[in-house]
Amino acid sequence: MAYFAKEFITSFNWFIRSLKKGDWIWLMVAIIIASTTVTIVKQLGDTVQQSMLRKAAVTLGADLVIKSTRPINTQWQRRAQALGLKTQEEITLTTMALINRPESEPGFQMIQLKAISDLQPLRGKRALNPIDNPRFNNRDSNEMVWLSSRLQSIQDIQSKDTLTLGTKTFTVAGSIEGINSLNPMQSIAPQAVINIDNINKIGLIGPGSRVSYQLMVAGDKQSLTAFYHEISKAKHTEPSWQIISAETPSPDLGNALDKAWIFLDLAALSAVMVAGMSILIASRFYLARWKQSIALMRAYGAHNAKMNRLFAMQMTWVAILSSFVGVVLGYLISIAFSPIINQYFTPLVQPEPFKALIIGFLSGLLVLWAFAWQAFYSTIKTAPMNVLKSVSSANQNIRHWLVSFILLLVLISVMLEIGNLHWVILGISVIGFTFYLVSIVFLKLLHSLQKHSLGWFKIALSNITRESNLVKIQLTSIGMVLFFLMLLTFVRQDIMQNWQASLPSNTPNAFAVNIQSSQKTTVDKILVGVEQKTDSAMVRGRLVKVNGQAIRAEHLATERGKRLLRREANIAVMPSLPKHNTILSSLDTKQLTHPKVSVEQSIADEFGLRLGDVLEFNISGQNYAYQISSLRAVTWQSFQLNFFFIFEPVTNRNLPISYISNFKIIDQQPGLIDDHHLTKQFAEKVPGVLFFDVRKILNQIQDIMNQASWAVTVLFSFTFAASLIVLFTATLASQQARIQGWFLLRTLGAENSTILKIGLTEFVFLGALSGLLAATLAQFVSIIISVYMLDLTAQIDVTLWITSITSGALIFFVIGLMTQWNYLNKSTHELKKFIT
Repeated sequence: MAYFAKEFITSFNWFIRSLKKGDWIWLMVAIIIASTTVTIVKQLGDTVQQSMLRKAAVTLGADLVIKSTRPINTQWQRRAQALGLKTQEEITLTTMALINRPESEPGFQMIQLKAISDLQPLRGKRALNPIDNPRFNNRDSNEMVWLSSRLQSIQDIQSKDTLTLGTKTFTVAGSIEGINSLNPMQSIAPQAVINIDNINKIGLIGPGSRVSYQLMVAGDKQSLTAFYHEISKAKHTEPSWQIISAETPSPDLGNALDKAWIFLDLAALSAVMVAGMSILIASRFYLARWKQSIALMRAYGAHNAKMNRLFAMQMTWVAILSSFVGVVLGYLISIAFSPIINQYFTPLVQPEPFKALIIGFLSGLLVLWAFAWQAFYSTIKTAPMNVLKSVSSANQNIRHWLVSFILLLVLISVMLEIGNLHWVILGISVIGFTFYLVSIVFLKLLHSLQKHSLGWFKIALSNITRESNLVKIQLTSIGMVLFFLMLLTFVRQDIMQNWQASLPSNTPNAFAVNIQSSQKTTVDKILVGVEQKTDSAMVRGRLVKVNGQAIRAEHLATERGKRLLRREANIAVMPSLPKHNTILSSLDTKQLTHPKVSVEQSIADEFGLRLGDVLEFNISGQNYAYQISSLRAVTWQSFQLNFFFIFEPVTNRNLPISYISNFKIIDQQPGLIDDHHLTKQFAEKVPGVLFFDVRKILNQIQDIMNQASWAVTVLFSFTFAASLIVLFTATLASQQARIQGWFLLRTLGAENSTILKIGLTEFVFLGALSGLLAATLAQFVSIIISVYMLDLTAQIDVTLWITSITSGALIFFVIGLMTQWNYLNKSTHELKKFIT
């Protein structure tokens, strides 16, 4: 033990001595960048993620909701409570309320009645505005009803009025806000809220009632995960269940959040990989300084094991100190960002920094050894004869490459929470190998070009080709840095364009449903002046047969497919398909033997439908056959009129047609009727027409998407800045080889302008070639990510290619000037100090 303690102290003293000489400065800077960036990205990413989830949870009212058309067994509430989770119950149904007015005629109003176990949700807060009424003093709260402001406004309900629901009459307690959910259908009618204990007393639930039961759950992530796994398994025996999580509260938000999480993972991966490229270059030069010392120690009989331990301990000290500085710096920067983040996220949830600090520290250790292992092994195996020369004779074999690969695998698995890790590793390996092969081809082309060149250009090409190993490492490293930057650029552009396209400025924000043929003219008059109005005829029906064979829910593979098949679908009846749908495939009309039906692609996949299949639908007790003539792609989050199935009109089929309209209401537009007025107009003039105002829902979705966009932009900007620093430090780490060449040219009488042109040529060549290859590979990988991970349409952007090539050459030109200018102004005697 004492022996190893002595080695430990010796290695630490060697490390301090080298640190004072400045030997480790740029290698440490690279590690600090890696650990700082990972700490910031993880802490900022976790803050953004948890804040966005909390925002979604506030809108949902809970972290997790089980929704069912049947009562939910109380065992699940007890199980959630046993796991330390908070629970609430909610029952929702649509019914008619009788408004009792002492001084005027009573009125009727269709309402959405919510029976809840607590007025305040598990997440967020509902605003209560009680009516100042002395009758409340002696009334039980269970005998009171809370009304939405919309219901109060429509019926002009006063403090003296009461509401009769079923067999029980309630006193109006006041108005309540914040009871809508993310489902647009929740606003089918103005809402009223009572205590859940009353729901069985009023006698409104019976056979045929359309009732929704909800168990709402909230708590810590670990307990929620355990509960989610349990109910997911039970869901197979509970076909009526729908599990809604704050992580995916709706398809629209779920898609936005999923894309944001993927970008956070890519940003963290890119930040560490670009720092690793810097270490790959820096370690090659710094470790080379050990070779003379190692050769001399071996010549005096030093043992291999002892040498390995002493020098490995020095490297570990470098990693430990640098990682510690990095995580402290990263944490301080994340704290400095907090006031800015607070402006974009309400509520702001700041997680404990322990996880980010640990991951940042481990990343610093692993990134050093993953990228410096090859150079370390080559250096540590320096033979005693190398005391007389400066070239190492050590060869590397597959075993040592395997060590680097395993370390890289551990590094990425520590950093990321991303699936298919093996594909990430394989992709990085293939791209790195591609850059290496290109560097070999590049050197051969330069050799050929050098033979036909003259003057300073010939000398510049000679300098590049003379250090062939350096060029290979530089081109691979620099290319990988630019590749990750370009990949983030492509992916960020795809995400931002997709989000912008998903909710354009002309998105409809209101719907009128269940319009009968006799009511359509009246509805059109009511909606005069609204924008983006679109109408569609539709029927409600259920798919019952495919090619003459009954289709059953239990035969389908997915829960979504089973749920969709069990319920009636809204089926459009249109002479032509909507322009906002994309036709993926179609059949010639001559091939059809039945009237046409166009099917949305995802539902076709769920039900196993193909072009030409004959489908039978049950509509109001009658079966009608249609043949699939086309398959369509639909953007559901567009809030336009979209349908799973679209029938062509057939004159001899007497279908029970109704109509649906969607349109845009502009807030505070002079002369335009508001949503309260519309509801009242529909109730008075066209009873039975349902009005949906989804502006609040659109605002919620847009708000969360804006937050995700902000996070994506900030993390991209930070990674870009870190990459530039990495490129700068990597260039300085390889500066000594260049200084030797300049010293020789200066000794031979070359002018500064000639040396500058010779030096900058290397940077411009490397930058332009790296930019070209990086953009090409990044475009290819971004297409794969966009199509298979983000579900976006692949796009090719030539502008980014040109930008990458130009930026690569320009960035390295500027870096070359910054790094060489100081040395070019030094005398031959001063330059000599840097190479001795």
